[in-house]
Amino acid sequence: MTFNTEVGSAITDLITGFDDGTELIVTDVGAGAGQLTQTLADRLGDRPWISFEAIDLRPAPERLPPTVGWTAGDARAIALQPARRVVIAHEFLDDIPCERFEVDEWGEVHLVVVVSGESMMGPRLADDIACAHLEVNAAELRNWLDTWWPARRPFMRGEFGNTRDATWQHLTGWITDGIAIAIDYGHLRAERAAGTWDGGTLTGFRAGRAVSPIPDGSCNITAHVAMDAVAAARLARESTVQRQAEVLRGGHVAKPGGLGDFLWLTQEFSVT
Repeated sequence: MTFNTEVGSAITDLITGFDDGTELIVTDVGAGAGQLTQTLADRLGDRPWISFEAIDLRPAPERLPPTVGWTAGDARAIALQPARRVVIAHEFLDDIPCERFEVDEWGEVHLVVVVSGESMMGPRLADDIACAHLEVNAAELRNWLDTWWPARRPFMRGEFGNTRDATWQHLTGWITDGIAIAIDYGHLRAERAAGTWDGGTLTGFRAGRAVSPIPDGSCNITAHVAMDAVAAARLARESTVQRQAEVLRGGHVAKPGGLGDFLWLTQEFSVT
């Protein structure tokens, strides 16, 4: 997780802009070591009506302040009580597993399958039966591809975003009135249509360093997020997608061509 104080400041500003002095829960999903949650709790500690909670697969860090509640588990399987809430997913959605595709020389889309730790071209996406044997809903994937990544250039690769969309719909279902913020490596439909991501976005990380994304359990594998598809997963009163360079003012996390290219999705939900 590439957390920085500038990120914490920007999220604090979003929360204070929404806060009206009534009960509010700030929920950090995929909290890692809890740095972001602790930063927000420190900066907003003078507002006792705001409570803080973090969710991650790992257990709570040893020095977690008592003001922060911690839930260890998979956020996709956790049902929180809908409430007035700010939900933050900072570098979380890119870790959600997704199916991949590859286009053959004739423009036919195939699933990418993993055999003995190696990725290779699998059945045609048009073959419902073969995909079903892999426990894949081919019709759902075809629909997602037609809507969000319709290009069919030979030899291109990419990732289906339906699992990220479903995850976002689940997380934002915890909000009755509030804000949802997703910050991640991402891309948009115009870039996908132009061929910017025709090689796919699968990336491997080991000990914080980029490595070949070999799906054998030896590294953490991520893939960029189709942020416009995620935004469409849940109807919001207001929704914006911005580059991190547009959101933050200065610092290395705002430089274009690097972390400044992170996408920020901000959606506001209301009971009215």
